[in-house]
Amino acid sequence: MSSDENNEIVEDEFSLSELLVPDTPEIKEIKSIYEKEYEYSEYLGAIEFSIAGYYYEDNRKVKDKDVIAVLKNIKQNRDKPISFFEKDLEKEIVESLVELLEEKPLTNHEFTLVLDYVLWVIDNRSWVEDKQAYVKWITYVLRFFSDEEEKKYERQFKKFARKMGLSGDQVDMLLMKREVAGGFFDKAGFFDEGDLFEEEDFFEGIIDKTGILDEDRTADDLETGFFLMTDDEKFDFLMDKGPDYVELVQSYVLELMEKEDFEKIQDFYKKFNEKHKNFFPLHFIMGSAYIEKDPTLAKSYFEETLKAAEKFEEFPKGMKEALRQNIESLTKYLFEEPAEKPEEKAGAGKKGKKKCKTGKKASNKDAESEEDF
Repeated sequence: MSSDENNEIVEDEFSLSELLVPDTPEIKEIKSIYEKEYEYSEYLGAIEFSIAGYYYEDNRKVKDKDVIAVLKNIKQNRDKPISFFEKDLEKEIVESLVELLEEKPLTNHEFTLVLDYVLWVIDNRSWVEDKQAYVKWITYVLRFFSDEEEKKYERQFKKFARKMGLSGDQVDMLLMKREVAGGFFDKAGFFDEGDLFEEEDFFEGIIDKTGILDEDRTADDLETGFFLMTDDEKFDFLMDKGPDYVELVQSYVLELMEKEDFEKIQDFYKKFNEKHKNFFPLHFIMGSAYIEKDPTLAKSYFEETLKAAEKFEEFPKGMKEALRQNIESLTKYLFEEPAEKPEEKAGAGKKGKKKCKTGKKASNKDAESEEDF
């Protein structure tokens, strides 16, 4: 028997449980990795890439319910030998996890939480009338699709979303199009890798340290439920629980901006501030909403952001300074006059347009589009 065959047999005799480490009291208290995704991104990525790769390359007919069954089987039989998992998708996921866990082991409870999180994400797509809602979405998000397939997926998703009454901003958020919420800043260069605002989506990295966000929120808090609320229900919900759902506050304000309902924005801002004083993320969101309509007003909101942030003693000085520098750069960008070209000085007073940086999407994997997509 060759050494390779012997190694394969030995590996098959191992179980996933043997690659996990004991739980600690602190770990056992964690109810969900929701909003802790960054800490577990490697494990989530291993599972998600396995699912997307399997759907895209091996089986275009796999359904969400099949993925759910596979994940539950892995979760319930982690103590069985690796050879116990016989289905192709099971093998893909288990192999990717084994390689990762050998280098960076999780505790038993953390392993459960990671699988539960993916199961929750799948369930979070169940409102879409498609038995492959999740597998298509994760394949789209991870950019396996060719350009043609990607456009087709977007068309189909947007068509369904319109029937549900969702706005363009809501659709882009559900498609995980981050550039929509931060499009202006991306172009201006304020969301480059390593920047303060990019790190943990700006708010999470800062607000978690101030205790504004509730760490005990569970997977039952579905964003899609918010999107299906009426405007009045959204207003009331955020007025009560907005500080716990910063991303939804941003989505709501930007949705109103898209509708050009600035009167409603001001009403929300005034009442929210009366109830939740010095909640600095809202000031920043307001500044974002008024960048094009009223740059001077936008600047005043950014200044309010700094004033409110200064009142949080738990907010590290280094982050305050970084926040200040970013906002100063942003306001400078807003009011900086573009330099005139020599040949334009004698012209009729035409202003030059400021050129913005644009990010170009990574190339997709080439593939022929299938009819059953």
